[in-house]
Amino acid sequence: MSNRITELFKIKYPIIQAGMIWNSGWRLASAASNSGILGLLGAGSMYPEVLREHIQKCKKATNKPFGVNVPMLYPNIQEIMDIIVEEGVKIVFTSAGNPKTWTSWLQDRGIIVVHVVSSVK
Repeated sequence: MSNRITELFKIKYPIIQAGMIWNSGWRLASAASNSGILGLLGAGSMYPEVLREHIQKCKKATNKPFGVNVPMLYPNIQEIMDIIVEEGVKIVFTSAGNPKTWTSWLQDRGIIVVHVVSSVK
């Protein structure tokens, strides 16, 4: 099945595994990606160096695309974004904040950005 989602993320099925804080570490994200959907690491519950470790383990566990979900309300957001760029992550889902804050910065570094919106408000 090919559509805009599968083409954008280079995945087999148009399904995205959510970044679910404590539940979406490298094991879940890599298993999701290996199954043909887009796996996401949930950066919200991770200290920056823990996030780096999960990204590195995910890269070793899959050769398929995966991304990182980043709630933008944390005070160390710059450090988190720097790690994502340093580790070569190509897909970032942002949430819990203004999408304009980081979208251009990430896109300028070749990263696909999706903002999760929970409501119109």
